[in-house]
Amino acid sequence: MIKGRKILVVEDEKETLVLLADGLRRFDFTVETSTDGKDAIEKVKNFMPDVVVLDIMLPELDGLEVLRWIKKNKPAIFVMLATGKKEIDDIKKGYSLEADYYVTKPYTIDEVLKGINVILSFKETSFN
Repeated sequence: MIKGRKILVVEDEKETLVLLADGLRRFDFTVETSTDGKDAIEKVKNFMPDVVVLDIMLPELDGLEVLRWIKKNKPAIFVMLATGKKEIDDIKKGYSLEADYYVTKPYTIDEVLKGINVILSFKETSFN
């Protein structure tokens, strides 16, 4: 397990946000949170996370727009879409916009951790 990395969790459902952020902190990740798309972009600029765990359905700016912004402006940041949108067309759309991993609700902390570890492992082998 890769620990000590910075994760930004973007989720508008408060209970899910708290559970996910607290769960990731237990595994020694430094975690910041955001509840809307515009704030998420500001947090990406200032916090510079290794991974963004991103819901699609968000107020202000949806997660797909946030994903587009990250991939255009901060392409070294990995993005995991963690969403209730589970139709195959939704998943294809996420990957077509360069999402690095996709998990659907209801998910477990273990599923999110697996995704984070997969993409961080890729980062370790690709850039070192």
